Order: sequence, then C-alpha cells, then structure tokens
Amino acid sequence: MELRSGWQARALAGNDRGKTYVIKEDCGEYAFLIREDGKVLRKNKKHIQVIKRTRQ
Repeated sequence: MELRSGWQARALAGNDRGKTYVIKEDCGEYAFLIREDGKVLRKNKKHIQVIKRTRQ
C-alpha cells in the first residue's frame, strides 16, 4: 500500500489502537507518523489504516 505524507491514518494494533496520526514518511516496511503533540513514531505498515486521503 502506498502512503503519502499528509494523509491521516489510524492505529490498528498496539496500545495506541484507535488513535489518529498524520503520515510523515513511507519507508518501505515502516511508516513514520506524527502525533498531536508533535512526536514522531515509527509503526509497521501492517498496523495502520489510511482513513483520509487529501487531493493533490
């Protein structure tokens, strides 16, 4: 699945399940996500789902 920066994603697994993030970067097997407080997280792409795509 292709992920682009700026799209919103929801965590499907882990102790942060259900929380919404903004995608910062797609790095192969992992994606870097930004939390509301600005912290950057690395999550496996299998554990996230894109919920909102922006037009470009």
